[in-house]
Amino acid sequence: FIDYEYATPCPAAFDIANHFAEWGGYDCDYNMLPTKSMRRRFLQHYLESYKAHCEAPTPHRILEALFEEVDRYRGLPGLYGGLWALVQAAVSQIDFDYTALAEARLGEYFAWRAEEDGSRAREGKDMPLCEQR
Repeated sequence: FIDYEYATPCPAAFDIANHFAEWGGYDCDYNMLPTKSMRRRFLQHYLESYKAHCEAPTPHRILEALFEEVDRYRGLPGLYGGLWALVQAAVSQIDFDYTALAEARLGEYFAWRAEEDGSRAREGKDMPLCEQR
């Protein structure tokens, strides 16, 4: 199997959140991450395509529910990608700085957690770019 970890079903919202996280590329360029309005437009087109292929209604409330569900998953690709990069740093023969990638991706996860639990605001820290986007 290639990419065996993708052989299991995941909630669509996780896969979409991961898609958005990957916009930053291996350089983790957070300026490239989609803004909320870009994510909402993507989801609107996603639902319109779904409707065209399934004859299912896609009212505004479905768009809002999907947007919120995707947003709840937005930090988990950082955890997933960070752990993957740590494993790659230990086993891969490819000349790539997986340790730096792990640090950046895990940083995304911890930035998300700090927003979710309010600790960033309580500590008076600036919001990281990955969360601003």
